[in-house]
Amino acid sequence: MDDLRLIRGTLRGRCEDFGVLVDRYQGALYAFVRSQLRDPAAAEDVVQVAFLRAFSGLRAFRGDASFKTWIHQIAINECRARYRDEQRRSEIAIEDVGEAALCADQHDPVDRVEHAGLHRWIGRLPPRQRSVVSLRVFSDLPFGEIARIEGISENAAKVSYHHAVKKLRGWMS
Repeated sequence: MDDLRLIRGTLRGRCEDFGVLVDRYQGALYAFVRSQLRDPAAAEDVVQVAFLRAFSGLRAFRGDASFKTWIHQIAINECRARYRDEQRRSEIAIEDVGEAALCADQHDPVDRVEHAGLHRWIGRLPPRQRSVVSLRVFSDLPFGEIARIEGISENAAKVSYHHAVKKLRGWMS
């Protein structure tokens, strides 16, 4: 069943349809949020909040973007708020990671998740670059969707990704 049918079903009172959406996107959303936040518990909280906000605001979903893009936008806004709070409280700890982490198959979820140390390196990036890299690597979104989420052009998303990967490779070497 496609996302729009599930959304319509949810709006008609079939909450189990929203459960299908949660099941469908929870893993990718968690991987993305985990790449943004270093704390797995905080990542779980953000994912839960994102789905709660999506559920409560489902009537506002216009369908201009996919549900996947919309839920990622909700999550990234929550991540940014938490990141601002975290920056006020502490500095980012960095641990060494092998260069192989950047060479992992971006389309293999197992490879992506196994390189948890990469999250710490990504945490050093400026917010926009961190977000673009995470959306591309952990959520496997195309640059057009990343641009929509970030509110930038597709070319700007590609440039941010390129600069971020260049920084990450430099730090790791």
